[in-house]
Amino acid sequence: MKARQFYLSAISAAVMAAISIPALAAVDAVPPVPFEELTTAKGTIIEPVVQEPRIGTRSKRSLSDAAGQLDGDWFNLDPEMDGIEGSSVDRVYNTITLQPSYRPVVVAVIDSGVDIHHEDLQGKIWENPYEIPNNGFDDDYNGYVDDVNGWNFIGGRDGSHVAYDTLAVTREYKRYLAYKDFGVWLTPEEKTYFAGVEKEYLAESEAAKSKYQAFKAMYDEAQSSKVVLENKLDQKDFSLAAIEQISSDDPEVKKAADFLVQTLSTWRSFDYMDSMMERYGSAVNYHYNLDYDPRTEIVKDQPYNPWEYNYGNNDVIGPDASHGTHVAGIIAADRLNQMGVRGVADNVKIMALRVVSNGDERDKDVANAVRYAVDNGAKIINMSFGKAYSPYKDVVDEAFRYASRRGVLLVHSAGNSHTDNDIKPSYPNRFPLYYPNHRIGTWLDIGASANYKDQKLAASFTNFGKDSVDLFAPGYKIMSTTPGNNYQAFSGTSMASPVVSGVAALALTYFPELNGHQLKKAMLDTVRTYEGHMVRNPATPEVMVPFADLSASGGVVDAYQLLQHLQGEQN
Repeated sequence: MKARQFYLSAISAAVMAAISIPALAAVDAVPPVPFEELTTAKGTIIEPVVQEPRIGTRSKRSLSDAAGQLDGDWFNLDPEMDGIEGSSVDRVYNTITLQPSYRPVVVAVIDSGVDIHHEDLQGKIWENPYEIPNNGFDDDYNGYVDDVNGWNFIGGRDGSHVAYDTLAVTREYKRYLAYKDFGVWLTPEEKTYFAGVEKEYLAESEAAKSKYQAFKAMYDEAQSSKVVLENKLDQKDFSLAAIEQISSDDPEVKKAADFLVQTLSTWRSFDYMDSMMERYGSAVNYHYNLDYDPRTEIVKDQPYNPWEYNYGNNDVIGPDASHGTHVAGIIAADRLNQMGVRGVADNVKIMALRVVSNGDERDKDVANAVRYAVDNGAKIINMSFGKAYSPYKDVVDEAFRYASRRGVLLVHSAGNSHTDNDIKPSYPNRFPLYYPNHRIGTWLDIGASANYKDQKLAASFTNFGKDSVDLFAPGYKIMSTTPGNNYQAFSGTSMASPVVSGVAALALTYFPELNGHQLKKAMLDTVRTYEGHMVRNPATPEVMVPFADLSASGGVVDAYQLLQHLQGEQN
């Protein structure tokens, strides 16, 4: 199978540059465009934030919620002490007296990069003790030069970065077109597989183009209307409230103001529309673009050699580290510095491994990052990413099996497409391709829960699965660190996963002898359960289901119950 995989990859590599997609057709009308939440390529929702003036040095940040204002780091709270369905982390710090280990727990964050200079992450970033910074030499002979804080697997040796990439479905469809062009014989199973790839790619790429065209027409009209008001009224304030106050007999001004009132009533602000324009444009220009190939010009690796590892650079921040920095802050933001937010674990070091751009990650990068983390002392690996296809799954599986044998806990986000992972799997996952009766023993898949024990306890966007998702954790409107000493609220299973990673690191702080297998079992044995509690099914919100049926454990991570359990076993 592996020999055939390399053979087919070599053929497809020869014709990739010959495939293109047609230009977008012009749009004449400007119809209304339905509102969409601002999300990343992975479905993480970027939430609006209410920020109050700084009090002392800590800036109080909260978010709007149906029940009022919600503290940004509510994920640390406890249902008994605070009336919020958090992870009970603060209750651990306030009530449990244990002697922590002096040695920090290393948590690898495999993500989009981490802003290692963020004010709330100072003292929380892993440093390679065997590497001399910036001497241009591989001091520890691990194959990575000057890997002081981790490694960037999607960068060039010249310091450049992959900022955007295609989606896995695009790369697989491109591979299929190469096979057809060369007349490669495919097995019946491969024909079925690529028929599914083709159907999905054509549907999704067409939908992306349609959305882009419709939104661009509205966006361009809004920009033209803005220019009219600037030129005729010297308008400076383009908030909805300000535009609604405009009164004029000039037909051109009236038309422009009316259009902006209609548009901003739906799309909030020009800044929001700018962000949405970038999102829709990225889908067309990069995610579904068959001609786009950043690996050849930037990374300059052999993208169809999944066993290659000696590539990349040591810049772990990259061009956009928002997602990875947010994940890192949930785990490790300083709890005592009176800045920003409080992370889950206070005795932790973040190892930054960059493999995710604005697009889908590549299998070889994930596998290399996992091996790097294990070989350099990480006890927990957080993976807040996922995709629909994994052409080199066997390579990734071997890396996960290696980590599991070494007792490393693997924590992965379940996904944000409100689907049942038992029916439609996402990648990576715990099920090795060539070992059908085996599962990665230290693997945890995490769904996202919300802040109240009501019908919406399971977040509306979360994936779920009685067999494939292990437990839930707070992932709704989570405030954390973003680059440049900023803070933002995101919603997604990407946020739930680092809550679990942080709780695991908190447990290892007090019980460092635990391996990943033991820690996983203890975490699943101590989840907070909700017997008989009915919630909206994320896949079909009109249907109510027991919350317990959405995951293997049926519960939400609970740091207080976990620490109590471990303390009891120790005694």
